[in-house]
Amino acid sequence: MSKTLTVIIPLRATSSRPDVIERLNYQVENSERCNDVDFLVVDDGSAAPFDDQIKETCERNGMRLIRLETSDKLFSFGRCRNVGVSQSTTPFVMFLDVDLVPYDDFYKDLINEIEVRELHNDVSDFIMVGVIYLTKQGTQQYFDTTPKLRKQKFTHALLEDNHAIIEKFSTGTSVTVYSRPWYMAHGGVDESFEGWGYEDLEFNCRMIRLSKKFPLPSEFSKDYRNFKNIVEYKGWKSIYRLFGDLTFYKGIVLFHAWHPVETNGDYMKRKGANEKLFNENLLKFARDNHEPWALPMPEAGSSIFFNKNPFVYNRLTAPYFGRMQLFDPKRETPESIVNLIQHGKADRVVFFNPYADEHIKSIYEAVKAARLPFFVCERGALRDSVFIDPNGFNAESESYHAAYWDKPLSDKKRQKVMDYINEEKTLDASLEKQPERLGELLTRKQLGLEGKKILFVPFQRPSDTVIQYFCGEIETFDNFVNLVRTLADALPSNWSIVGKRHPLEDDLPDMPGVKWANSSNVKDLLAVADATLVINSGVGLLSLMYGKLTLAAGQAFYAQPGLAEHAFSADRILQLLESGARPDPERVLRFTSYLIDDFYSFGTFKTREVAWKETGQRMTATSDIDFYQVRVPGIGGYNRRRNKDITIRRESILFDRYRVAMSMEAYEQNKAAISATDSMQSENAIMLSQTTGRSSASALSNAGSTRLGTFNETQLVTNASYSVNLHSGNRSWKKIKKLIRTPRRYFEESRSPIVLGMYRVFKR
Repeated sequence: MSKTLTVIIPLRATSSRPDVIERLNYQVENSERCNDVDFLVVDDGSAAPFDDQIKETCERNGMRLIRLETSDKLFSFGRCRNVGVSQSTTPFVMFLDVDLVPYDDFYKDLINEIEVRELHNDVSDFIMVGVIYLTKQGTQQYFDTTPKLRKQKFTHALLEDNHAIIEKFSTGTSVTVYSRPWYMAHGGVDESFEGWGYEDLEFNCRMIRLSKKFPLPSEFSKDYRNFKNIVEYKGWKSIYRLFGDLTFYKGIVLFHAWHPVETNGDYMKRKGANEKLFNENLLKFARDNHEPWALPMPEAGSSIFFNKNPFVYNRLTAPYFGRMQLFDPKRETPESIVNLIQHGKADRVVFFNPYADEHIKSIYEAVKAARLPFFVCERGALRDSVFIDPNGFNAESESYHAAYWDKPLSDKKRQKVMDYINEEKTLDASLEKQPERLGELLTRKQLGLEGKKILFVPFQRPSDTVIQYFCGEIETFDNFVNLVRTLADALPSNWSIVGKRHPLEDDLPDMPGVKWANSSNVKDLLAVADATLVINSGVGLLSLMYGKLTLAAGQAFYAQPGLAEHAFSADRILQLLESGARPDPERVLRFTSYLIDDFYSFGTFKTREVAWKETGQRMTATSDIDFYQVRVPGIGGYNRRRNKDITIRRESILFDRYRVAMSMEAYEQNKAAISATDSMQSENAIMLSQTTGRSSASALSNAGSTRLGTFNETQLVTNASYSVNLHSGNRSWKKIKKLIRTPRRYFEESRSPIVLGMYRVFKR
């Protein structure tokens, strides 16, 4: 059975810390073994005889071991973590210090938390686990306590503030669970950090910003207070600890076994330099998303690339291509590329558009002829889509064959694809930039074709690759234009042809009898159409979703039985129009489901319109793709939350520790707003007295009477509530009012453990 989680334990045993070897037993002796969990120990250069002892301990405990020959270097958590993730075989990875002790069902709870948080559907989310640090006495008591009672007993000691057995507590830790491909896509831990400190904080801060789980605090890059005492939502620590609070509220926590702390070794001397690097990297990432390049998945081998186009050379897909080798195609021949793969220097070639020029095309054909692995990465036929295809380009690929998709749909998949199609019909956006939608009735009225049947013809670009190489029996774009001209003359009187120029084309073919609708949204035109005629445009796929008879005159990957009809003669098209044929709704659902769930990747495109350097034609240049779904057939993929809205807002009880500070901030903002209003009214009163002859004092009095009340407690409560939660109800208002009027009662009667803890601290 495949496992869910790999627990990565970095260590280096030394004469000053030989106990780390014995502490490897903590994971198997103090927690019920979970079948979903794999343990991987990364030994960062332990010297003899410790290296053999570590190996024996791992073998006895059923733990995998990776040995790094790095004894000449400072111990590096980052190096261990990155190697550990690379060598993991599970979808999720966890980083664990060897000194941490799990309670009895800790790993079962953690697997459940992965399920509850639906991390499979959002790899950008992650789990952080708080740590209770035991004293020397507390550590001994912990192991003397019955395992089933440990978590409750020592969590209770923390809540009692029992310093005899509890040294400290933190929910802002390095104990984290990440999606393996997401961790690798973002370069893992920056290995520029050496020795002790900050490498984990730096990586986690990057992931915090990307997760969009909580609203960002003010002055994010500021190192403000510490994790225990911070009570203002300011600086990175204030949001960092919320991730650990989230699991601690559910009773998921680890215990740190006491050990002497080494403070003067070379390992600790790098703390200052690491802190400086941490602060620099925080600013760089906030400013320009600076982070290490993606880590390769060893199981993916290596790949040859010819450019850094974002379709192919993108950190969010890079791990699945393994080690990336960039070649200048002008310096290579088809034979040299084939030889590289045949002699084991690379595992595959990754092409963008394999028909981009004759040289690239010759390499592509040579790789295919030799039956060597490759991928073609290009824009798909649906909005936001990209295909990463191991079988070819567009219609020539067998990836669209019915054997892949013509299968019964589960209820869940059926609902998902129906929701997708309905959403696409609702949105203005399409594959290309479109005008604003008017709706079906207004569009038909604007066309002036009430009572007529409509054959919609969306024209493509004559220079597009799919026109140049996949016209099929229609052969050329000009032949297609002539076909439409013939149809305009031959159609029955109750039919009209509505044409739409490609959004990036400027010229219109001379076509008498065709009604042009270039200012209409393509989806409005599909809604009013009775049939759609294309060469092989992606609009044909949309037409199928609209349930319209779809005719493909060229080679189209969707021209299959039950989907689009292949028709390149006027007679055949007229026959199909008269027949009233329609696509099979079930097969449309199955095909679309396959595309959106199993084959296509999806991402948000960053584009700009540019002029093609050789012809001056307008074209859309893609500078970045922010993938939210990745599918690499035969290797893997992931899903990421597409909605970028914050998921946990300030009204959550997780923010209780920050309520006082947020209320005071609102109070100061309110005072400033009132002061500014008073100042403006004073100036207006003076101007009024100058123009009317009335005294400024009288004018000011009258002006003041028009204000919505003076600044009083009610106004403070209203403004404070507004600052904390723009949509809060009476309950939140009453709490803030109680806080301001009777703060002691507010704290003493609070049911929040965080607020009560804050009260105890301040009371002292």
